[in-house]
Amino acid sequence: MTPAPGGVRRDSVRSDGLDATMQLLNSIYPSRVRLVGRTRDNGSLALSTAEYGGVGADRCRMEMRFDALTDPWPDLTAIWLVKGRLALGDRTAEHTLTAGDSFLYSVKDVMRFHPQPLELVVVRVGQADVERVAARHFGTVPADLWPVAGRPVSRAMNTHWQVLSGYVRTTLAAAPSVAEHPLIAGQLLEYVASSMLAVFPNATMRLSHVPSPGAVGTATLRRAVAYVDANADRPITVEDIATASGTGARALQYAFRRYLECTPREYLRRVRLERAHRELQDAGPGATVAAIALRWGFTSTGWFSQHYRAAYGCSPGETLRS
Repeated sequence: MTPAPGGVRRDSVRSDGLDATMQLLNSIYPSRVRLVGRTRDNGSLALSTAEYGGVGADRCRMEMRFDALTDPWPDLTAIWLVKGRLALGDRTAEHTLTAGDSFLYSVKDVMRFHPQPLELVVVRVGQADVERVAARHFGTVPADLWPVAGRPVSRAMNTHWQVLSGYVRTTLAAAPSVAEHPLIAGQLLEYVASSMLAVFPNATMRLSHVPSPGAVGTATLRRAVAYVDANADRPITVEDIATASGTGARALQYAFRRYLECTPREYLRRVRLERAHRELQDAGPGATVAAIALRWGFTSTGWFSQHYRAAYGCSPGETLRS
């Protein structure tokens, strides 16, 4: 892929014929794809990809049938089948997907898949990034975090993954993309990783209790608050706040909940909302609510307006006009 302006890497390619399709897939994806069996029809493949900030999203339209085998995937890769029918199998089971189904590839197993004419959206994220999010919320991550490939845990979660896949794909594919904003890139990665843990079966779902990481004093909390206040305009993470305050991420979570009745991320949003409020008050001619909201990491003006009204008793537009 060739880096696009702003950092998002995008590519759009097409192949005609089975041999050209195999070469194309092996040139884009790090896991080797090889033909097996006797089912192999010629046809076409149209593939568009986009990647930024640790998150990738691809849209694939395929008009052919073949059986193939892939090596284990290095990233966690979840698909949403938009149209058609797709059979996926590992060493122990085969799964048949129809339009509307979602599925998470196992990072351990070689996958056998039997494509038909289909359209699908793929969302990719690094396994280490998802494990980092899991560790922050659940403590020590089990060695078998992703023991098997699998479907969403419920119909509602399947719907959630469809919505997320569409949002991530649209966000990364747009040029320019709001994902290129430094305050948004980290939130997008966090959103995808957290959703993957909630949607697809994994070992964290067996954890019913996480022991307290121990007491954190108010001096540590004051350092954390001061760091957030001084760096709210930067793409900081919970790990950054914890490091600056001299404690661990989980301990910091407990301290914020105990003393401030919110999480570090919620406190960061409050600070950014307050900075946006000040900017709206001081804005000159030509300023817009959408531009100011985006500058402080709020991609949805509807979400921004809802929380702004709850905090200040009026809409952002009313503040701007006054």
